Amino acid sequence: MRKFLQTFGPVAIASCLVLTGCNGSSTPAPIAQTSNISGDYNGTFHDGIAGTGNATTTLAQHGSNAGGAINAATPGGGITAQISLTIASSNALSGAMVINYPSGTTCTFSTTGTYNNTGTTAIITGSFTPVTGCSGDSGTYTLNQECTDTITSAVRPFSFPAQC
Repeated sequence: MRKFLQTFGPVAIASCLVLTGCNGSSTPAPIAQTSNISGDYNGTFHDGIAGTGNATTTLAQHGSNAGGAINAATPGGGITAQISLTIASSNALSGAMVINYPSGTTCTFSTTGTYNNTGTTAIITGSFTPVTGCSGDSGTYTLNQECTDTITSAVRPFSFPAQC
């Protein structure tokens, strides 16, 4: 038995070490992918100063960042809200918004929201609060995705909404 262990013992130990190394948790976790929120949207936009109105936007996306201009027809006049968003793998959205009001006032806001794609509807809902200017103003938006655009980085494909 002693001769057997001297001859095959080192081979058995090396084999165990190699197998243990292969079966360890060295496999990297899959990278969570963000949803494709690029595309055309329509919905509503509510601002504490300008009121509530119909809104349209087209968002462009690169990786986990998206942006565009929300155009809203409100009782206080037409407004344009430039929006920049970061998309988390959980579909939470966060970013910044700049609104140019018809009066000539420009304000900066922080914005948070969510993207929810059920397979039959895809909706962005969000809210915004002032950072500079427009103290006390705030608002919300609900945007229904009509179609998706091609983005410039790999994102898992889904079948809804259709390509623009």
